[in-house]
Amino acid sequence: MIRALLLFSLLLCRTGSADEWTPVKSVSLAKDQLERIVVKNAALKRMFEFRWTLYANDTLVVLRSYDDVVAQHVLRKEHKNKSFRVILFSEGGRHRMPPYLIVTFRYFDFKTKQALFDIYLSDDDERVALKFLQETI
Repeated sequence: MIRALLLFSLLLCRTGSADEWTPVKSVSLAKDQLERIVVKNAALKRMFEFRWTLYANDTLVVLRSYDDVVAQHVLRKEHKNKSFRVILFSEGGRHRMPPYLIVTFRYFDFKTKQALFDIYLSDDDERVALKFLQETI
């Protein structure tokens, strides 16, 4: 009985903390080609931009900018470090988890010299709207 209760509570904790990622779009970018996404909620409107600058030794270097914060990520497709996360709006503890984007490097096409990314959104309460300014794929 104790074993069953322990297993049930473990499963409950595991499913209760799971993030729900909604696939938003697949994006194929050439070197230094900029992807722009307008991120809106009820009160704010911000710009998220990213591009890749170097692909060498199965490693992709990505530059991103969100809310005037610039960062660089080194991604590898066959590694746990193939994605980066961007928290979109922190709402001061009103919600358990703030909305965020996950950008995942899927593969590099050597023929076209383009990198393919998948973009996911985690937003349980549907507080965020995304608008892509550049059409790709």
